[in-house]
Amino acid sequence: MVELLKQEPFRARIAAYIQANLRAHLPGLETAQSVKSIPVEKDIAYNRPPHPMVPDYGQQLKAFELRLARTEQVHSCQVRRCLIVSKSGGLRCKRRAPFTCHEKDFIDEGGNWGQRRVYEFMNGWIPGILVNVRCNNDAKLLTNGRDTMNTTFYVAGYAAKPQQMNYNISAVLAKGYAVHLTRLAQGNNTLQAEVDSLRDQQRLLLFRLVHAINREQELGAPMVISYLMGWGDTYCSHHYTAIYWSSFVGALLKAFPLLRSSR
Repeated sequence: MVELLKQEPFRARIAAYIQANLRAHLPGLETAQSVKSIPVEKDIAYNRPPHPMVPDYGQQLKAFELRLARTEQVHSCQVRRCLIVSKSGGLRCKRRAPFTCHEKDFIDEGGNWGQRRVYEFMNGWIPGILVNVRCNNDAKLLTNGRDTMNTTFYVAGYAAKPQQMNYNISAVLAKGYAVHLTRLAQGNNTLQAEVDSLRDQQRLLLFRLVHAINREQELGAPMVISYLMGWGDTYCSHHYTAIYWSSFVGALLKAFPLLRSSR
């Protein structure tokens, strides 16, 4: 990658890729006034994308993307949402807005890249996701191993939902077991009388572990209600139906026969 970035044709290909897939600007999103002139459509997420068979599909697609970008991708700083107190005592945006503006899409020899952005409060987006899913999204171009590793750890941690010490059952059990060993090591007469036999020691260990869980484990309100109602550990609120990929491919080939591979 280091050698490729030194070549102008390769950097031009990357810049063209950024222009096609990582956007942060459309005509009409130049200033705060021009952005405000476009109405916010809160229910636009329930609209369908333009039909690809209409004659003016390209124009409809651009207009629809502009409406979506205005509604979903404009960042507005607000207290308790993105504004946090800095070390100097002032407020700063944790999303790092206003964002850096660039006149064109680019990537340099060092792997530093940028997407064209004229209005400093426009979040970047992927056109395919914005148009077809109609939700807020963002994207980043990974040009080195460090960014790839950081993204992998972020996604893994976000999906796995790592537990904190105060409600991690294993940590609570370990803490309760440590207290149990400490009490046994004290060796006072009262405690020694309680644990004369191995069976009594194990019973006391189980009691202390369960007591530690009951005392320190945090349970969410939905989980508590689920237990009280007798619903168990999981509650299924939707009925899911399997959708087979072959059906989608068949419908796609029926609508676009040119996609069929010639054999």
